[in-house]
Amino acid sequence: MSEDTENLYNPKSMKADEFISDAEIKASLEYADANKNNLELLEKIMAKAELEKGLSHREASVLLACENPDINERIFALAKKIKLDF
Repeated sequence: MSEDTENLYNPKSMKADEFISDAEIKASLEYADANKNNLELLEKIMAKAELEKGLSHREASVLLACENPDINERIFALAKKIKLDF
C-alpha cells in the first residue's frame, strides 16, 4: 500500500467518517480485481500472512479476489492454521 493510500483515512479513529472511506473501499476493490491473478504479489502476501502479523485491507482483498484454485487451497489451509494457532 502506498503512503498516499494510508493517508486517505484513519483506521484508528472512533468517527465512522474518518475510518470508512468510500473512495478507499472502491480503490481497494479495483486493486484486488487488477491483482487477483498476479502470482508474484499473491506469493508475497501469502508469505506475509504466514508470519501471522496481520495483513492490510488491500492485501486481504487481493487474497479474497484470487481466482487461482491452487492458491485458494493454500489460503484456506493457512487460514485454518492461523485460526488454530490463535
